[in-house]
Amino acid sequence: MASTETARLVGDVLADADAGLLAQILELKARRAALADLRAAVNDPESSESMLHACLKNQAWIFGGAYVGELARRQYTPDTILDIPLLRADGSLHVVELKRANVKTLVVRRNGHLMLGALPHQAVSQAQNYLRTLNESRRRILADYGVDSRSASATIVIGHSRYVGGDITPQEVAETLRTYNTHATRTEVITYETLLDSANRMLALSAEQGDPDSAEEPEA
Repeated sequence: MASTETARLVGDVLADADAGLLAQILELKARRAALADLRAAVNDPESSESMLHACLKNQAWIFGGAYVGELARRQYTPDTILDIPLLRADGSLHVVELKRANVKTLVVRRNGHLMLGALPHQAVSQAQNYLRTLNESRRRILADYGVDSRSASATIVIGHSRYVGGDITPQEVAETLRTYNTHATRTEVITYETLLDSANRMLALSAEQGDPDSAEEPEA
């Protein structure tokens, strides 16, 4: 237990400290903890979609700076419940569809060519149906909730190269997804590996701008 003198000194330091800097440090600590929880869930081959969803709930920053935050409402049409609805700065909706990290057939080799397996294709079709339904109800959604679903887009997060079978390398997984996304419109497929790497880079950049622990190496 801290002595009275120690407590007084700590109080003096906090009183003189910049409140904005302290808030930034606390936010970075919280984000590191959230990212560590997500990484642990991804590394567990038994993690379900609901477990991964719990790690990503209210963590819109992990998906990049293009989003204002996560919307509280997940259902905008009777037959559509979104995993993570994000709001863009222009007021438009972005849908995040979460699938398991442990997908052995995320990328498969057919006749010498690499392509997405059945599960990611099914996830893309699901997301496309969501976007179609949201677009059809865009006027009511905008009037009732103030969210523009006409120009909604989607990200499907599925798989990790560590689980992919068939002697397919992480580089081949990344290249296959890059090729697929180049030819897709309004939908993007990324792995949890990509999501974690991107979030790590954002944390490192934020740390350089004001976190005294910026020397910490991000985990892979």
